Amino acid sequence: MKIVKKARGRNHWYVDEDTGTKVDGVTTINGNGLPKPALINWAGDATAEYAIDHWDELATMGPAARLKALKSGRYSSRDEAANRGTQVHKLGERLILGEQVTIPPGLEGYVKSYVAFLDDFDVQPVHVEAVVYSETHRHVGTLDLIADLRLPDLPEYDDVERTDDGYVRALLDIKTSRSGIFGDVAVQLAPYRHSEWLIARDPEDGSEQIIEMPEVAWTGAVHVTANGYELRPVLADRDQYRDFLYIQQVARFCAESRDLVGEPVIPPTTGRFQLVEVLPEPDGAPF
Repeated sequence: MKIVKKARGRNHWYVDEDTGTKVDGVTTINGNGLPKPALINWAGDATAEYAIDHWDELATMGPAARLKALKSGRYSSRDEAANRGTQVHKLGERLILGEQVTIPPGLEGYVKSYVAFLDDFDVQPVHVEAVVYSETHRHVGTLDLIADLRLPDLPEYDDVERTDDGYVRALLDIKTSRSGIFGDVAVQLAPYRHSEWLIARDPEDGSEQIIEMPEVAWTGAVHVTANGYELRPVLADRDQYRDFLYIQQVARFCAESRDLVGEPVIPPTTGRFQLVEVLPEPDGAPF
């Protein structure tokens, strides 16, 4: 199995070059197999907010154009958030590798918050934006960060394995959404953590090497906002990986379920039954 990451514009996907087949990413699997009831409320709220914010503009439109605008309006905020997240990730990748960056307008607070996280926990990068995959269960994804960092000397971290110099090797996911960190991050980090292989990239010459997935002692997520950050622990052990594999099977069923229903059955012969209308007798008797 040889995984290659393909990209076109903002989109990317993964291909097994040995077979030429596409391999589903962890994010895609979770999106297709994990129920997200919060999205129902989000869709209604976002559409209502769009209508209020664009009330005068919508009033000048005809009914068809207004309906089209309302249907697509909720995606404007989603796309804006997605673009912001992509930019912050790219800037974060360069910052953690020690590069200087030019900060686009509007992202100053996010970059300042990310830098504060790097400084506060003395983050030492090991693998940044690395592709990981499992040959056994055929899933692939791009993790945000494996790094050595310093966790506080508190009782709740006593059982976390540390190096001789006090660092903890951690697998981290970076989030920039307004809503913060949700439990489904666990089934994103778990398949990354329990993948079999990692494609390591040399930051000097860009060359790649496939290595065994390194073990980590701790998993967490960093919520980066324009006003600060939070580092939160996220449980991503074997139990959460098993949950992900269930989600993967649900996603497979959803993708294949249409094939379970065949074409309409054509009658083999002319029908032998005929409907006959029976009229009441003249005196009103039914028969």
